[in-house]
Amino acid sequence: MTAILAMFANDGQTADEAVVTRMLGRMGSRGGARASVWREGGVVIAISRHEWEFGPGFSGPVLIVQDGDHVIAADASLYYRDDLRRKLAAKGVRPKGQTPSHLILAAYQAFGEKCPEILEGDFSFVIWDRKNRRVIAARDFMGRRPIFFADLSGTVVIASAIGAILEHPRCSRTLNLSSIAETMAGYVSPSEATCYQSISRLHAGHTLLRDGRSQPHILVHWQAPNFYTGSPLSFDDAADQLRKLLSAAVSERLAHTGNSAVWMSGGRDSTAIFAAGSQAVRDSGLACNLRPVSISYPVGHSGREDETIQAVATHWRSSVQWLSISDIPLLDNPHERAARRDEPFAHAFESVHRALASATSAIDTHVALDGLGGDQLFLLSPIHLADLFRNGNWLSLARQWKADNFKKHDLSTFFRWAVQPVLPTSVLVGARRFRHGRPLEAWLRRCLPEWINPSFARQYGRPEYARLLTGRRRGEAVSSTESRWYFTDPFFTRVFSLGAECALEHGVEVRSPLYDQRIIEFAATRPVSDHLAGTERKRLLRHAMRGLLPPDVLAPRDRRTGSAQDYSGNSVRQALAAPFNVQFPSSALENVGLIDVPAFERARMKFVRYGSPTLILPLLLTLHTEHWLRAREMRENGMRDSRQHNRELISTTGCSTSARVTSNSPEEFVPPFI
Repeated sequence: MTAILAMFANDGQTADEAVVTRMLGRMGSRGGARASVWREGGVVIAISRHEWEFGPGFSGPVLIVQDGDHVIAADASLYYRDDLRRKLAAKGVRPKGQTPSHLILAAYQAFGEKCPEILEGDFSFVIWDRKNRRVIAARDFMGRRPIFFADLSGTVVIASAIGAILEHPRCSRTLNLSSIAETMAGYVSPSEATCYQSISRLHAGHTLLRDGRSQPHILVHWQAPNFYTGSPLSFDDAADQLRKLLSAAVSERLAHTGNSAVWMSGGRDSTAIFAAGSQAVRDSGLACNLRPVSISYPVGHSGREDETIQAVATHWRSSVQWLSISDIPLLDNPHERAARRDEPFAHAFESVHRALASATSAIDTHVALDGLGGDQLFLLSPIHLADLFRNGNWLSLARQWKADNFKKHDLSTFFRWAVQPVLPTSVLVGARRFRHGRPLEAWLRRCLPEWINPSFARQYGRPEYARLLTGRRRGEAVSSTESRWYFTDPFFTRVFSLGAECALEHGVEVRSPLYDQRIIEFAATRPVSDHLAGTERKRLLRHAMRGLLPPDVLAPRDRRTGSAQDYSGNSVRQALAAPFNVQFPSSALENVGLIDVPAFERARMKFVRYGSPTLILPLLLTLHTEHWLRAREMRENGMRDSRQHNRELISTTGCSTSARVTSNSPEEFVPPFI
């Protein structure tokens, strides 16, 4: 992936080269092999890219492209390019080149601000329209390539990383404590807020526009469709259509030559990716190979799927690049990792992503495919019981309750899945009267952890039921709302972006064929029965893979496999073995008033003793946040000490050190996090 930087100053004063160098340097992990800077008036557009991304199928051999009055810097891998060219030709627009930058710029010339709507791929970009004094920046709906922005006293700054904007001399480093508190809950605000008050986030599937000297405004260019809407295609025809769509989606995302990796578990999704891709390679004679990269778990472990993985690889006469879970610590040097992050939010399985990416690099490829999207598209949670209850389908409700293997008289579970999701907020909150002050848990909403300082929560307006994540559309099924939530909640796109950054450290670009827009639109039309019938799950996806996967792999399973709960639970339990105030004698979170340490201790002891699964993520994110705040405090103190040292040098020698500190030479500049 590529580092993008753009600055638009109302006063016409462009940032000097030293500032641009520092800002690009803070994004060194995103690209440092080659860089380019374009300047005009008060506008600066800069970009840097890794050498391997200059190859075909990636962002390509150009950095900044100018075509008349239009200038673009793009970080993109585009798919279905022939279809895009046909759409452009219909508008009378011919791209001046074949790289993603040329194609996106041509799309802007043909469709204006709506150009992101016709792009298919993983992208982020900034376009400067010189004639109309317009800025447009956009991200695809999966959101692996981030964009942040800030309005700094009349200068709008856009960058691929928060750290780059922090290097601008006008950028305040004041923390947004409300956002940091939400981080511990695993909540990502639908607003543009980040952990810094002066910096905003452009969410996935959104476009930033700025005309002239106006304030930037945000548009939504992608929305998830309603699901389970129905289709005239029969089940068999739909399975055939899904196979064709999946084959095309994988083919579009393969490396143009050599190997492509598939991060393969023994589940339905990544095995389908591997099988569909292997068949596509065989049918088309493409000059590439698919290799599974997989993690081995011990016998008896909840994550073990080794036998299924090997069976799929053997079926396609492929060899597995194995990793051992025992060699992958969940928390690997957390303080050091935190010091490198721009934000406290961390990927819960970042060490797993790094290990998979390292193994991918070892088989000599820069492309890894994963199975993300399969659960969102083809698996129904027990929330479908709420639709049956809401519509009065009592017989179907009873049958599905039995098929889901719930206990016959487990009324609390029935209430949780069938009744609670359709209750209004007023009823949920009103239940406090009968539950010793505790409201009922709301569906698709996250509450702040119990160890958040209550006075802070009151001060910053964080009531328990203000965290509505996705609203149900008029007439929409409850199941459909949950499916849309997986595609639109910013928590998931934030996780995808962090996972992509982990892979990028090893020169690997992760791609997700099931997040193909064509597959999503098709899957949304299929009825609930395609995904769930009695005890059968993911029926349509399994039916589509007939002949491509061994029958025993496609057969229904009597239990869930491939769970990481043992791995994550045991790792977090080890990390929390010692009391919080022993690990952190002076807690940074406590010092800023964010947490109540005794309340955290109660939650820690509860988890250590009973292993409550719902506590794993907030406990883990709280640890990451504590490490991040401590690392930031050390860094800020170091910067203050350095500035004080420079002032003392100037006062005693009369010489300024600024020329040395702000050198234009990239070789002499050391980014702060490295």
